[in-house]
Order: sequence, then C-alpha cells, then structure tokens
Amino acid sequence: LVVSVALLPQPQASAFAPAAFSASKSSVSGGVRSANVFLNRASAMDDEEEYLDKEGGHDAWSKLIKMKDFDPDEEDDEELVKEVLDATAAALEIEEVGETEESASIFKSALSIVRLLREQVGQKRSLDFVTYSNHPEFPDVDLSGAMKMMDGVPPVSQIFSVKKIVRILLRIQTFNLGLENVQDNIDNAKTEEEAYEACFTKDTIGRFGIIPNPANFVPAPSAVDNWEKDSAFARQFFCGTNPVMIEVAKDPEKQLSKNLVNYFGKGKLQELADKNQLLFVSYDDLADLKVNPHQMFPLPQNNASGPDDGPAPQVHPKYFYAPIVLFTYDYDNDELDVLGIQLERTDDARVYTKNTCGENEWLVVKCQVTAADSNMHEWVSHLGNTHLTMEPHIIAIYNTLRQAKHPLYTFLKQNCRDTLLLNWAARRTLASYGPKSFGDYQSSVGVGQFMQLIGKMWSRYSFFEKSGLPNELASRGFTEDVQIPGYLYREDGMKLWNAIGGFATDFVDEVFDSDEAVASDTVVQEWARETTDPEKGAVNGFPTSFEDKETVANVLQTLMWMSSGLHAAVNFPQYNEYGYVPHKSLHLRADLSTMPKDDAEIRDWMFENMFPHIRTDDDWLKESSALGLTASGPAAIASLQTVRLLTLPSKNCIDNLSEKFEDVGTEAYDKFLKNLNVISEEIEARNDEAEKANKAPYNYLNPSNVPASIDI
Repeated sequence: LVVSVALLPQPQASAFAPAAFSASKSSVSGGVRSANVFLNRASAMDDEEEYLDKEGGHDAWSKLIKMKDFDPDEEDDEELVKEVLDATAAALEIEEVGETEESASIFKSALSIVRLLREQVGQKRSLDFVTYSNHPEFPDVDLSGAMKMMDGVPPVSQIFSVKKIVRILLRIQTFNLGLENVQDNIDNAKTEEEAYEACFTKDTIGRFGIIPNPANFVPAPSAVDNWEKDSAFARQFFCGTNPVMIEVAKDPEKQLSKNLVNYFGKGKLQELADKNQLLFVSYDDLADLKVNPHQMFPLPQNNASGPDDGPAPQVHPKYFYAPIVLFTYDYDNDELDVLGIQLERTDDARVYTKNTCGENEWLVVKCQVTAADSNMHEWVSHLGNTHLTMEPHIIAIYNTLRQAKHPLYTFLKQNCRDTLLLNWAARRTLASYGPKSFGDYQSSVGVGQFMQLIGKMWSRYSFFEKSGLPNELASRGFTEDVQIPGYLYREDGMKLWNAIGGFATDFVDEVFDSDEAVASDTVVQEWARETTDPEKGAVNGFPTSFEDKETVANVLQTLMWMSSGLHAAVNFPQYNEYGYVPHKSLHLRADLSTMPKDDAEIRDWMFENMFPHIRTDDDWLKESSALGLTASGPAAIASLQTVRLLTLPSKNCIDNLSEKFEDVGTEAYDKFLKNLNVISEEIEARNDEAEKANKAPYNYLNPSNVPASIDI
C-alpha cells in the first residue's frame, strides 16, 4: 500500500485528502486527512475513527464522523437530529470557505439545504399532501393532476443517519480528488474526444501497471470501450438504465409508423412479429414537447424581453428528437440488434439503417436516440415512476401505520427509508423551478417540460397495472408466452418479484389470522382511505379498502418491488452508462441539420459541436450545476459527478435486514433470505458464464445490490 500511494501522481488536496496526497493548493488547512476514508470508500466507521484517533483532524469533521450512528425513524429524537444537522453544517462551512472560488462553491447549496432542514425540522404527528404548482415557463399547463407530494420539510424520522451523511460527503470528496488528479489530462488533450477519454483515473499504477490504484475514484465506465457498437446500443434497452420502455411488436402496421412499415415491408415485419423477434421503442411523449422552448438560466424566464416583445432567444440551445427504434431479436445468441431508426415524426421522415448510413453518421443517429432515452429515463422512468410515485404512499403510511405502530409498518418501514428527504432535496436542486436549475442546464427538455412528462405518466397510472411487474411487462407485450432470455431485467426482476410476493404473503399470515381480521382492522382501512382519497394520496388503482389477506400481501409486494428492485434497475446502471457522456447524454447541442455532409468530418464535429461541453472558457457554461455538490465546471463534468453520487451503494439492501424483523416477521424474513441467496447464486453463476463468453454481466438485480428503499 505504501508503494502504491508513493507512486501516485500528486493531486491538489481537499479537506478530506490523506497526508500522502497533500499538495494544498486549494485545500482547507486542518481538514480530515484519512487514507482509510479514501481507500475504503467510507465503508467502515471504525477504521475512520481509529485513524482520527491517531492522526487527529479538524474538530468539525472529527465530531461528525465520531458521532454515534442511529436510526432516525427508531429514535425519533428531534434534539439528536438537530445535533447531527448542526455538526453537518459546521463541517460544510469549513468547505465553503476554501482558498479558491471553486473549492468554496463545492458545498454551498448543500449547506443551504442543511441549514433549512435545521431551521424547520421537527417531529410531526402527520404529514400533509400538496399538489405541484404550474411551472413559470408554462403557466397554462396544469400540473395539479400529477402525484401528490409532501408539504414542507421531511420529519425527523426521514433525516439521513450519521453514517450515511458521512458516506455521501466522502463520495463527493473522493470523486473531486480523483477529478483533480486528471484535470491536467483533460485540459491538455489534443482533441475533444481525447478530453472525454481523459476524465477517468487509472485502475492500476506503477511502472508495470500491475498495482491496483487505491485512488481510482473516477473509474472508467464500461461504456468507454463499447459505446460505438450496435450490440451495446441495443443491449441497454434490455439491461441498461431504461429497460422499461421496449415493447414487443404484435401488429407492426398499428404499432409502428407508416415510414418504418413502408421501408421494411409489412410482410417482413409481420413475419418477425409472429416469431416474437420484432421489438421497438417509441418516444411518443417527447413528440408533444417543444425543442428549445426555455431560457430559464439566468433570467428572463421566457418572458417578453425578446425580439418584438416575444420570448428571449435561447443562448445555448439544446436539441432532441422523438425517435422510433426498431429491433430484432436473435434467439440463437440471445442478443438484440437494431434494425432501423426514425428520428423525426413527419410523413417523409428518413429511416436510418447501418447499411444506408456512413459509419459516423450512424453513430450520430444512435447518439440522438440515447439522448432522447436519457430524458425519458431520468425524469420519467427514474424520478417520476419511482421517487415521486412512492412519495404519496410514504406519506399515507407515515400518517396511519407508523403513527399507530401497526405491525405492517415493520415491513413497510424498510421501503420508506430516506425517500422523502431525497425528493424534497431534488425539488430544490435537480428539479427546481427557477434560474440555474440543474434540470434546465443539463436536460434537453428542461424542468417545465419534464414535469409535463411526469404529469402525463401519472394521468395513465394505476397502482397494480403500472407498479406491479407482471402487469407492467404484459402491457408492453412481454406476456408469459413470450420468452426472451436476453431480457435480463425481466428475468431477474421476476425472480425478485416472486420472492418478494412469498415474503409479503408469509408476513401477512404472521400478522393476520383471517380475512375477517383484515376487514375489521381500522388502521389498515384508514391507510387505504388515506392513500386513495382525492384530497390526500389520490393514488389511482390502490384498494379503497382491504377485505382479505391476499390484497394486503399484493400491496406489500408491489410497494416493495417499486422501492427496491424497480428503483435499483433504473438507478444503479447510471454511472456505467452516463459516466462516459458521449455514450448517453442528457442533452445535445446540435441536431442533424448542421451535421457535415462528408462522413469523414462528422466525428470531430460530433465531439466539438454536439455533445455537452467537456471543457470551455465560457464562465456561464461553467455554472452548470445547481446541486452544490461539485465545483463549477462544464456540463459533461457536472453530469459525471452527479451520476457518481447517485450510484452510491446502499448499506440497507434487501438481503441484510434480519435485525429489522426480530419482533415480527422473523420466520417470513428468514425464508425470504434463503430465496434471495438462491437468486444471488443463480445470477452470479450466469454472470460468470457471460464473462467467459466475453459478454457483459447484469448484476443490478442481484439481491446483495438491491436497496430496500429508494435511498439515493
């Protein structure tokens, strides 16, 4: 280890930098300097405390790290939570007064959020439901029909634990340390393409490149090596961040555009469909949105300050299409392949194929698709369909089952952890209304329009149909008679779904003796009313009352799936896919109208003019993140930093909850855990075989990687 650290290049230090890395150009003197913090990714509090005992450190950080960890939901201690928030604010204040403007800005917004929490947090007997207000750019678009949200700040029970706060802050700082280590490589790259590739730290160091790098804090995502391949492009719709949009084509003439049907021929497409070999993704909701409608950063907000008293012009425009992508499935190799792509929604729209495009033109077309998919994934499949959809459920559970200390809360508590705080913070950062919103800087559609997408999703929502895995799969044509082994989200997801269903049934059997006991339980009935009341939770499709044990078990199964497996599937692939920004961008700076005609010129144009900036001298463009978790920087860097944080592994996965079920549900959980262990072994065995065959593994639904709640 000493040799490894000695051979490392010396980056600028931060308040967390270990002594071996100290080159304190922009550091805060006296900061916590613990090699264990970095080398163990903040995984062991005992190691951190042991190091601090020996080496010392800044009092504020030392106090925070040494605080006794506790479960805020179990303790429900307002004074203890405020003490934690005070310690967090004190530590963040150290970071805010760094010697350079960049280091001082790192935690500015995080500090303001912590201060607001400290000021308003408290014990709450009940939480109120409120509706979303209309976005100022689209004042006539009613968002009150979207899912309900929590009014005010989260209660004491929803504040992060001490250990989690420390892990989050250390994740940010280790990343920043790694980024500082490669910044010169980015700045000195000869081309923009080389600059993108220079973003990552090395996994090995030393003269012979065989020593594991203990400071590999910005690891290269797998997409760096395969992002141009058609197989990798297609695979992400089965096994990537957004595996919930692809559909089986049964009737191509009705499901696909006339352009695609005419191009490939009705007979050929129907023949593939009859064999369950024809699949597609259609971004219909994007077709209803405007390209470059907003000027939210900075002000004016799309007001009458533009030409002829019209909207202000878009200074840095972003583009998106509403593509339709056609795939074929090869059953012999269990692989998906792209057949054709239609980008535009006009009657004469071109159909692009690998055989009719130049190599670089085809790559640009695929990148336009992945950018469209990114906007649907990040705001609808991820934020809308998991985080925000779970919120009215958590509020109703808090107001009824938790307050009554009902045995069912033992089950559901695990699925509610940390989500309200995350959603509350997201509405002040990622999805904030107003200037300098992350969602406006980073996404092509902007906050005002992705809120419209979420509202449209909710207008179609029905609890069991959209959040229950078998029904949701069937709605996209993946019925039981359609077996496609390469669709690993479905394969692993159904194993988890069935295991969760067995656990829920066994747990309900321990709580209730009979259906009559369910029907006569006033707390359970109040839970149903709270969730479905139009003035409260307003969740469509949720039972308005509970009459039997089976219905209760089905609800528990669906809620646990949504908060664990579904969220894990759409969240944790983010670093591998978004980390290399050309592979999956949240916005693009150009469409095909300005693409060079000569295919040989397209590649440089793509990196210089289409992808988000990786380096720029424009101060405005450097202010690309409102998260307050990173220093100012170009959009590509802010995106990379964000997905690194959002993929922080959980310490509360579904296979390590035994201590949570010591009083009730012990036998049910023990049985569940045995089933999870079998699933893990099956997934790991399959992944071993995949790697031997030089194929990518799929491990996101391995129970050991699946958090019990939406906790990041």
